[in-house]
Parts: sequence; structure tokens; C-alpha cells
Amino acid sequence: MAEYISLAVLLGNPGSEYERTRHNIGFMLADLAAQRLAPGARWRDWKGKGLYVEAEAGGRRVYLLKPQTYMNLSGEAAQSFAAFYKIPPAQVLAGYDDLALPFGRLRLRKDGSAGSHNGMASVISALGAGVPRLRLGIGPRPENIPGKNFVLSRFSKEEEERLPGFLDRAFDALSAVFATGLENAMNRYNYDGDKSVP
Repeated sequence: MAEYISLAVLLGNPGSEYERTRHNIGFMLADLAAQRLAPGARWRDWKGKGLYVEAEAGGRRVYLLKPQTYMNLSGEAAQSFAAFYKIPPAQVLAGYDDLALPFGRLRLRKDGSAGSHNGMASVISALGAGVPRLRLGIGPRPENIPGKNFVLSRFSKEEEERLPGFLDRAFDALSAVFATGLENAMNRYNYDGDKSVP
């Protein structure tokens, strides 16, 4: 039986100064997904820890969550929301920026480590390593720029031009996860994802 995702926790930092930074591509995907899955819906407060939208995908009720605890404490919002709605970790998908993947590439995974991503590390700490994830490529990092500085910087002009197509593709992958289950979406999008969005 396919393991269906009920909650997508899409990571970023609150505040206008972070809006168009590489670290906030998860929030950008969340906003796009909310517009398309729940047109007209407004983000609602979740106990001061996050903002969420209830939507429908594949004939099922699903949730989108943007933690507002800042990146390094993302797991607090994820754990609180998932516990209230009785959503097990295997049905929670975390979406976040990934330096290890070139810009425009995405990867779906069933589980694994957080790599160098503090937000994902917080989610794993709160929910366990068995949390599926959607990794959104923002690399490569230039050698002369520290990782922290790079992820908090804004996209280049070329990346901004390619970003809408990348987010469209990421939304398609997220929708497939909701509608057909993680395994089916992995089989489709991980292979296609070998090519970055032009």
C-alpha cells in the first residue's frame, strides 16, 4: 500500500528580509502550493509556531505548514502540528533548500540524514530520521562564500529567471506525492530530476 503524505512542512525563515533568499525556497513552494491547491485560502496561525493551510489533493485532505520559529527550530512547529492531527512521521514531507544539488534539480527521499541543513536537523530531532523529504537544489556554493552567507543571499538574475519553472516542477512533484504516494512520485521525479530546469 502506498504511503500517502498528509502534511508538507516547507522550510524557511519568517520576515521580509528573507523572502527572496535561497534558504526560503521552501516557503516559495508553500505559497505556490497554497495558491493552486486551496485557491483563496489564507494562511492560518498554528499556536504561534507556524502558518498552515488546509487543502485537498488526490481526493484527500492535506496540510501545508510554514514554520515561523526560524529555520533552526523548524521541528517544533512540525512536531506540534503532526501530534495534534495524529499524523505519523512517515506521512510528513519536509521540503527545503539543498546546497548539495545544483540549482533547478530536485530529489525525493524516504528518509536519511539532514546533511548540513539545520532546519532539517531540527525536524529529524523532533520527528525522527524516517521523515520523507523533498530536496530543492540551490547549489553549487562558490568556494569563496561560506555556506551560511550563500543560503541567506538572494538568487542571481539568471536563477530568478529560471525560478518559476523550478517551482512549477517542485509543485508537480509535491502534488504527485500527495496524489499517488511517495514511491510513485520518486520513480517519476527523481529520474526526471537528473536534468535541471533550463
